Amino acid sequence: MKRMIISGGSRGLGAALVDEYRRAGYEITDLSRSGRSGDSVQVDLAQPKAAQQILDDEFGRIAADPCEHVLLFNNAGDVMPVGQVADKAVDTVLGNVNVNFVGAIVLLRAFMLAFQAKNCPKAIVNISSGAALSGVEGWSLYCAAKAGIEHFIRTIALEQANNPFPINAFNISPGLIDTGMQASIRSAAQTDFPRVQDFVGFKAEGALRSPALVAGAVVAILASDPAPGSRHEVADYVP
Repeated sequence: MKRMIISGGSRGLGAALVDEYRRAGYEITDLSRSGRSGDSVQVDLAQPKAAQQILDDEFGRIAADPCEHVLLFNNAGDVMPVGQVADKAVDTVLGNVNVNFVGAIVLLRAFMLAFQAKNCPKAIVNISSGAALSGVEGWSLYCAAKAGIEHFIRTIALEQANNPFPINAFNISPGLIDTGMQASIRSAAQTDFPRVQDFVGFKAEGALRSPALVAGAVVAILASDPAPGSRHEVADYVP
């Protein structure tokens, strides 16, 4: 059995990746709050303690079956809220950090715990962002979380190197995609996000790639046998 597991697989890039891997014959598990298909498991990574039990149960069930190839995509994320972090309620701050960072670590930990001993090809693919490499005014929480998870992935790769059944782990930056997150960014107030007009322009100028195009590039990156801990830009694989 080939299995593809993804957080946030019900829309945007996640849904496009689900389509790609379903066509390739993979069994799909979509971990999301909004998914309603037969492949969906309801889990809210913004509530990491509650998510842990759901993930442990689901991954344990999957790992009990023979596995030919297993992929995990850490894809769920949220740029909101934008603006000065000191102006945000602490619950709002924690919600963002949980979805983008703490919940992602809980997800990756549960996957490694369940699948580490499986003797088959396994990979963790972190869907990252340019925000992991440079600060963006108004995105302090998102930038911090994306940078932290990228470094977490690089460290996992080091830790896996001497494991008898290693899990490959690497980062992919998808670039600008025409998704709901981009619509949220364009709706931000200029006072919260000074670059909002740049993002309005990206949409107007057709600079946003379709989720399907980006998903195809992600598949191509995986097919290239990426090195553990490496970082890849979708822009290098598409026009």
